[in-house]
Amino acid sequence: MKIYGTWHAFLVEQLAEEESVGGFLDAVIEEYQTHGNLATIQLALQYVVEAQGGISELAKKTGIEPQILSEVLDSTKTPKIDMLRTVLNAFGCQLSIAPLSTTNLHLEDTRTYAKELT
Repeated sequence: MKIYGTWHAFLVEQLAEEESVGGFLDAVIEEYQTHGNLATIQLALQYVVEAQGGISELAKKTGIEPQILSEVLDSTKTPKIDMLRTVLNAFGCQLSIAPLSTTNLHLEDTRTYAKELT
């Protein structure tokens, strides 16, 4: 059994396997759906980027300048859906829609977010 010095080291090693990325990001998105903490998604994407070869490797896969990718992944702003799709595709993942279970439905949060958009 390998002993890891930090959670970060363990996570990065696990996410180096492309098969692990989809399940990890799916769990993170589910957590976001429940608690609405955008920082969780951005931190998760940063872990995956590091594990998959860093910003320069992601830039090669996406055709997007490394500086732009760094700004998107380090920002406190919500990434646009087309950028998120591009990054997820580079990790071998895709966006999808699934019905909410009644236990995860936060209608009030959705209404608040919709008001912010208008």
